[in-house]
Parts: sequence; C-alpha cells; structure tokens
Amino acid sequence: MTKEFIKEVLSVPSCYGKETMLREYIERFADERGIAHHRDGKGNLYLVKGNSGGGCYPCLVNHMDTVQTWQGAFVDRHELLDVRERVRGGHTELYTADGGIGADDKLGCAIALGLVDVLPVAKAVFFVEEELGMLGSRELDVGWFGDVGFCLSLDSPERNRASRTCSGRLLYSESFFGEILQPICARHGVTRFNAEPFTDVTQIRDKTRVMCFNVGNGGQLAHSASEYLVAEDAQSAFALGKELLENIGTSQYWF
Repeated sequence: MTKEFIKEVLSVPSCYGKETMLREYIERFADERGIAHHRDGKGNLYLVKGNSGGGCYPCLVNHMDTVQTWQGAFVDRHELLDVRERVRGGHTELYTADGGIGADDKLGCAIALGLVDVLPVAKAVFFVEEELGMLGSRELDVGWFGDVGFCLSLDSPERNRASRTCSGRLLYSESFFGEILQPICARHGVTRFNAEPFTDVTQIRDKTRVMCFNVGNGGQLAHSASEYLVAEDAQSAFALGKELLENIGTSQYWF
C-alpha cells in the first residue's frame, strides 16, 4: 500500500452524515476491480471479493464518517482536501490545513481497501455515522455475516494500540489470542491490548458470533483540527492486517 494511495483516500472529505463522496470513491474502486458491492437502506456499503469455496470470508470493518472541521464548523464539503507531507522525528506525516485529516477512520478505510486489493477472498463493510453512536452498524445486515469467519477493524489511533474489549464485550477468545493474534501482533510492534469504549465491531459482537479485532492504524490526535497520520505506521498496520488475514484464510473463528 503506497503513500500515494493513502493520500488519495484521505483527500476525500467525509463528515458524519455526509459520507457520499467517500462511498462513491469506494464503489468506483470496487467497480474497477470487478468486486461485487451493494448499499443497504442506511447507506452502509458491503463488498464481496472472490469465492470462499464453501469456507468463510475474512472481513474488513471500518466506518466512512469522520470528525473533521473546516473553518471551525462541520460542513458538507465537496472539493478534495489538500493533503500535505512533513517529516518529523524521521517519519513522514500526512496532514491537512483544512481542519484535521480524518484518519479516524478514513485511514482505516484506505488500509481495508489495500487489503481487499491483495487478498484473493475477502469481504469488507464500510459503515456510516459511527461517530454519532454507531448508527450505521446498529442496522447491519446480520445475514451478510453468516459466512464471515473473522472481522478486522483498523479504527484505533496510534500504532501500538489494540482492543481486547469494546463496550465491555470480549472481542476474541483466549486461545485465538495466544495461538494466532499475539504472535503476529508482536512481530509488528503491537503489544498494548486495551479496553476500548466502542466502535462498529461492538455491534457485530452484539449481533453475531464472529470474533473481531480492532487495531491502531497510525492516526494521531483523533477528532481534533490537528489530526494527522504517520505514513510508516499506516503501512505497518497494513502489513499486520495482511499477515493476520492470510493466516486466517477461509477458516471460521466464532464464539
């Protein structure tokens, strides 16, 4: 996943309740690659790539909306953002002067699209209005998850940060953590496993038996006008997700 691709996705404005431009970008991405997709009545977007051959699909889960301010107000913006680069501490940072880059969770969307692009078989769902209280994922299509074997979300800030629980719900089993998740995370520098407040995988855990994992994507200062992302951290998150989902393949990890 290149820095240029990250910049391209992050340049698309997408405030909560105003996700149209990013949703249409993802639909074009899918059309160009022959990936099946559909919207539900709420505006959530579902992608299916390949054929699991009777097995299960690994699934990417992220939300299209962000908390971004332009000129001090939440507005419906239609032109692309000016994503800029700077180097600090030996790392490349991407930011915008337009009021926060929206790494929460456009960066998760970018990494998810990069993973769908390289995986032979995958599902992905992009929810609306997570920032307003998971309004999109509260109305998720439960049946669509019937052949999902595992869900990966990239909706945590920073890099060395991941979720053990969300809203008090255990996201994965101890055996899955010890045998698969922890060794892969350690190889990619993720050692902190926290109790997080909420994100869309909370709704998946409430409504299905599918195990989920939420990990940091490299964004910093989420929900602020100074929000930025570290490009190397985003690429590291992509590498973690690729190894994890290739390891899981079409297997089923359910409670």
